[in-house]
Amino acid sequence: MIEEMTASEDARHLHVSWDNGETTVLPASLLRKEARDAWSVRERLDHGGVTVQPGICITGLYPVGTFGVNVHFSDGHDRAVYPFPYLRELSDQLDN
Repeated sequence: MIEEMTASEDARHLHVSWDNGETTVLPASLLRKEARDAWSVRERLDHGGVTVQPGICITGLYPVGTFGVNVHFSDGHDRAVYPFPYLRELSDQLDN
């Protein structure tokens, strides 16, 4: 499904190369805002959304088996796991 995944040079975007030849560029701010971990879900329920610091960056990308990636952010958040189908869904939203 995903051929390659890297953070941009300034770490503000995630570049995803799909096995069908497409490339998607996902902003770190979008990834942080749309995280589905328990902390982020709780923040959405309590405050209506996830607070994203201006200039948020990706500080680490860690594979989770063969199905996803754990993304670490400059605000210290390190619990968000993005299954590859969810990255595809976020990518498709950018196209609309």
